[in-house]
Amino acid sequence: RYVFLLQALHLCAQAMDFVTLVLVFVIVVVLGLIIRGSKRSPPPPPAKYELGDVTLEALRFYNGYDWSKPTLVAIRSKVYDVSNKYDVYGPGKPSNAYTGREIARALALGSMDEKDFTADLDGLTAEQLERLEQAVQDFERLHDRVGQVVALRNFTVEELARHDGSDDSLPLYLSIKGTVYDITKGKQFYGPDGVYPFAGKEVARAFALFSTEEKDCNDNLEGLSYTELENLRDWIGKFNSKYAIVGRLVPPK
Repeated sequence: RYVFLLQALHLCAQAMDFVTLVLVFVIVVVLGLIIRGSKRSPPPPPAKYELGDVTLEALRFYNGYDWSKPTLVAIRSKVYDVSNKYDVYGPGKPSNAYTGREIARALALGSMDEKDFTADLDGLTAEQLERLEQAVQDFERLHDRVGQVVALRNFTVEELARHDGSDDSLPLYLSIKGTVYDITKGKQFYGPDGVYPFAGKEVARAFALFSTEEKDCNDNLEGLSYTELENLRDWIGKFNSKYAIVGRLVPPK
């Protein structure tokens, strides 16, 4: 009986040694994985945002309040991405008033006054111009340059009509209350074969009425109800957030 008891105790000790070995093995494997993971190369930095050409009107929507867009400012028509300084340029932060604007004159003057949000440098002193040059150097060092401000273009009805998708070499444009948007990336919706064949047209009334009729492709808002005008405001909000403003539709002479 005593021999049996001793054998049982010996087997238990062996089993405990096996369990201990398994635990040690698991710990070594886990530590190895942790160490190997810590030696991995850091992830690559995010790709630089590329805006390209933008009008001042379109730049206004890059003011930090739309999470899907970077926060931008322009200095002497060069556009910088200041998203990496949220504590300075984010909504409610000290310099948020600068975002989405051309601020060359404001930087030269150290001003937060909206009247100074312009590239006009007339009348500035040598000291103020030097302050601007220092600010530009800081922006070049701290922020990516991502685009260029271009002038707003005037379109006649005939010029706008050429951007209806019939010529593949031209971008698609449409106008809402005289504001011309580049809708090329929405060609499947607004091009000649889309649900809303509005490219090349002024479509304020059509949007207000949710109409796709050719007769409603104009800017006449007479007789529309409050709800229909609200429909139009909603459409304008969507277009402002999604499509670039490229020009103005000038009335026929």
